[in-house]
Amino acid sequence: MRRIERLINLIIALLETRLPLTADDIRTKIAGYDQPSFDAFRRAFERDKEALRAMGVPLVVKKIDPLDEHSDGYIIPKDRYYLPQLDLEPDELAALRIATEAVLGSGQEAASGWLKLSVDATAAPLEGPRVVWGADFDTDQPILGPLYEAQLERRPVRFTYLPASGDESVRTVEPYGLVNRRGHWYLVGRDVDRSAERSFRLSRVRGRVEALEGSYEIPACFDAESHLPQDAWEIGEEPVSAVLRFNSSMRWWIEQNMPALDTKEAPQGALDVTLTVANVDALVSWVLGFGSSVAILAPAAARDRVLQRLQPLLEGRS
Repeated sequence: MRRIERLINLIIALLETRLPLTADDIRTKIAGYDQPSFDAFRRAFERDKEALRAMGVPLVVKKIDPLDEHSDGYIIPKDRYYLPQLDLEPDELAALRIATEAVLGSGQEAASGWLKLSVDATAAPLEGPRVVWGADFDTDQPILGPLYEAQLERRPVRFTYLPASGDESVRTVEPYGLVNRRGHWYLVGRDVDRSAERSFRLSRVRGRVEALEGSYEIPACFDAESHLPQDAWEIGEEPVSAVLRFNSSMRWWIEQNMPALDTKEAPQGALDVTLTVANVDALVSWVLGFGSSVAILAPAAARDRVLQRLQPLLEGRS
């Protein structure tokens, strides 16, 4: 497991716990602290504590037993960790747009920033545009806590899931791990009804998560890190074939970073790349990061999604 995911696991656990966790609690309950000896665990935990404090995370140490000087417990107070919701008025949004374009121009850098803010153009004109967090980063996931608690207690969960196909269904899952890929959270576990390991993007979970009675064991050989592909657009349930065109100025990126992909020469020195995609939204976000240097040729749904993402920007400049 990468250290960043161990730190994320630690933050989640210390945010959601009702009582401070001791070092023994952290070692036995939090994924990533499986060092072969207590001394090795203590060194890793001390480094992680320093890293959290360096990032500004309010890690609080409390004595669990007032009579025992070694009974330290750790917790992150939610009221000190979470920032207030950003709520910009229409005139503030307009000023921010002017400032970004004045500094960065109206090209890719400014557009990328506005896409991350995800200005919602569907709101009524009198209300002005709303800033919706989560276009590229699932920073607000209220079900993370219940899922993590279920994983710690080894209890199955039930929730309603809406995959990319649009066929909503109820899933019963034994949680094995929570993984963050490119800003999105995924639950990895055993789908009980399908008797197979599956991954679920949390932003596609509808409603609440219900913890069920029962228990299970996580296979000793299971590794959530290796279960999910490295690229977010590979994570999903119904993969499709996608074709991207990298123009002559950007084809080197594919040749250098993804030489194993299926490629084909295209007009004017461009390069067509075929890859398997299971998450169209993640593919669109990735492609938009290249600006006009990369275009999606297929599938049509992905091309339409690009236009939907760009439309608010185009309307704002008209």
